[in-house]
Amino acid sequence: MDAIGTVAVGRGASADGIVEALEGFAEGGARVAVVEWGEDAELAGWPGDRVRWLWRDYPLPAVFAFEGRLAGAGASLALGCDLRVCGEGASIALDGSSLDGLTAARARTLLRLGDGEPVPASLPAGEALEAGLVSRVGAEGTAGEVARGAAEAIAARGPIATRLAKEAVWRGLDLPLEQALRLETDLTLLLQATKDRAEGVRAFLEKRPPDFSGE
Repeated sequence: MDAIGTVAVGRGASADGIVEALEGFAEGGARVAVVEWGEDAELAGWPGDRVRWLWRDYPLPAVFAFEGRLAGAGASLALGCDLRVCGEGASIALDGSSLDGLTAARARTLLRLGDGEPVPASLPAGEALEAGLVSRVGAEGTAGEVARGAAEAIAARGPIATRLAKEAVWRGLDLPLEQALRLETDLTLLLQATKDRAEGVRAFLEKRPPDFSGE
């Protein structure tokens, strides 16, 4: 399988189908998953437990790409991904009254809001980027291209390191700073015995791109 697995969400898409595709990428050896939200995309729902599954339990980094106005289940799916990219004409609707508890909590985390602060009803691309809700904004119509560029950069890194980095983030969120830093150190030590770490050192010394194997 390619290092980047892509699932295109279109008309008649189902949550189960998306989950099946994403799980297939992880089991097949992909290093990054890209979710492309199409202009005709339809999705009946993406509940909070699946939002949590994506950002906490799904092992691969997930990049979400969208154009236009993103709302409802599409916005919930996007919140579960690790990175969100969009075109400059895009917006994301996060009506707090329509978000279940887990999804609203994820939105507040990404927006760095306290429990009592309301989630903005809608954010255009520029404001979403400034607020940290999206990671990159490209020219209108280039969200898919920008997402693939980000995915390629991630896929070129050591897959074990990227998975542990994702774990460090979600586990560290609920820890005091000192414990979160200790967790990060512990996970870093796990990398020291991997073949990828040795390959990274060799590649640096030999001044060549590393060839990571995921071992």
